[in-house]
Amino acid sequence: MESKIIFEVKINRNTYDIISANTAFYAFVRGRLYHTFDQLLDPSDAEHLAEYIDEGKTVLLTLFTEDGKPKNCLAYIDAQDGETLVDFRLLLLDEMQEWERQSRYLTEKKNSILGLYGDYYFEYEVAADHVRVYAADKFEQNVMSVSFVEFEQTLMKSSDSKNEKEVQKLIEALKDGNERFTINVPGDILNLKETAYTLVKGMSVFEDGEYVYSIGYIHLWDERSLESVDSKRAMEKDYLTGVLTKAEITNLAINTVDVKKTGNVTISIIDIDYFKKVNDVYGHMKGDEVLRKVAKIIQNEVREDGLVGRFGGDEFLVIFYNAYDMEDMRERLRSIKNSVASSFVKTDSGEDISITLSIGCAAYPKDADNYEDLFFLADFALYRAKEKGRNRYIIYNRDKHGTLEDLKNTKNSVNTLNSRGDMSLAELVCAMQDKVYMGQDYPLDKLLDDVALNLNIQRVILYAGKPYQPVGMAGASRLSREIIDMTKDYLDVPAMVKLYDDTGVLAIDNARRFESADPTVYAKLKKQGILSFLHVRFQDKNGVDAILSLEFVKDLMTWNRTHFPYYRLLAKLLSEFELGE
Repeated sequence: MESKIIFEVKINRNTYDIISANTAFYAFVRGRLYHTFDQLLDPSDAEHLAEYIDEGKTVLLTLFTEDGKPKNCLAYIDAQDGETLVDFRLLLLDEMQEWERQSRYLTEKKNSILGLYGDYYFEYEVAADHVRVYAADKFEQNVMSVSFVEFEQTLMKSSDSKNEKEVQKLIEALKDGNERFTINVPGDILNLKETAYTLVKGMSVFEDGEYVYSIGYIHLWDERSLESVDSKRAMEKDYLTGVLTKAEITNLAINTVDVKKTGNVTISIIDIDYFKKVNDVYGHMKGDEVLRKVAKIIQNEVREDGLVGRFGGDEFLVIFYNAYDMEDMRERLRSIKNSVASSFVKTDSGEDISITLSIGCAAYPKDADNYEDLFFLADFALYRAKEKGRNRYIIYNRDKHGTLEDLKNTKNSVNTLNSRGDMSLAELVCAMQDKVYMGQDYPLDKLLDDVALNLNIQRVILYAGKPYQPVGMAGASRLSREIIDMTKDYLDVPAMVKLYDDTGVLAIDNARRFESADPTVYAKLKKQGILSFLHVRFQDKNGVDAILSLEFVKDLMTWNRTHFPYYRLLAKLLSEFELGE
């Protein structure tokens, strides 16, 4: 692990002021010495910075160089309760090709089970025949760096009659390049520390059909930790809501399913619908109030039948024990959903506010025999609840939704890009880029649907040719062909064309600016119902002129200029298609 750049930064958790840093970080900052730490981050990361600090977790962050280029970092955050100063240790991923590859595949879906634990990381590079194991909080320190043969010998030397079968499973999973594997082995098979169990979760990466890489996490269980998870007094509580932390509820879920193999358990993922709008409209204090109230309602409904944890910003994970009867589960979930919906009518100041929930649920061992697959199915069910209009619960049903393998193998069965809504714009666009350039079955209409759904764009229209003709449309507020034919010529009006910047982007926060400047254009925008819009001009693969139009028809949108490179990249992806004659 040589030649890595590591930034060490100490910041104020309240103001994000940079208190001190190492030389490498100051060299990176250069002329931005008076910037606060959040000003150096991608806006989506800056928005969640307080959450990352409070949870004290390892996350992927995007930092921007002085000239605006994004740099990915793996950040380990050390935030002590009650302490104002927070320590960040950031590994600059861009410096190492293998880390770039790892980060790309690990972040394709941040909510993958691989993101839940991080005692130790491992990586197996097939071509180099090399295995590395290193601590999550000590990027520069290998605890093991050996050939695969030496790694296998270490495992076999540690095995005995109790765990030999599971050790062999792990070796075979790495040799064969299993797509995903979860193996719980009794004992300390890697001699990392005295432990009762070694839980290994991994995934394999293929490029052009060839097995090139395996990566994953190792979590260690000792006897004390196995005992403590059964003691509510030992459980870590979320600072804001009072329910369990993400780490604690995940510990309990994995311990329940993968370690103790407790039967008749269900997990439910609960998401507050459109929670971002609560923060945007009423402010973060109101948002925090909503979170506390929703958490309390869920906790009251679950009572002694299970455990509740805050899994993300506005997401909760519930473990239900003794869940023998799925009809009984329906009653429980319906009660949670209805109790929340009926508890929010008006704010203290009298404004209307509506809070609803989307819920996905799956059962062990009925639906899956390990936590990773159980989580996948509950997550799938949550996405289906959102897809069907939100404010509902869905319990996974094999006969109705398909088998686990069918769902994993069917690319379009779920929104694999951002089913749970926490990926950054950069990650989303990179995921779309992978689909386009890796030769996956990714037609134009699916790409446009992903842009609308994952980027929360109310309407997307793709125009091509001269005169411009609509060649694709996505979003909930679609236009009839008749209206488009009556209004599309506004695209070529000189007053509109001159507003594009040198990179071919035009962003209008409020269409009313044309009301006096060019009433004809404004009339056409009004006919289409456009309040805010962003256009990107480009050419398709045959040189045909095209425009990508991102439109808001229900809300005004203030376009973030730091996001313009990603919108241009979207146009670059669309340029790979034939859009016009």
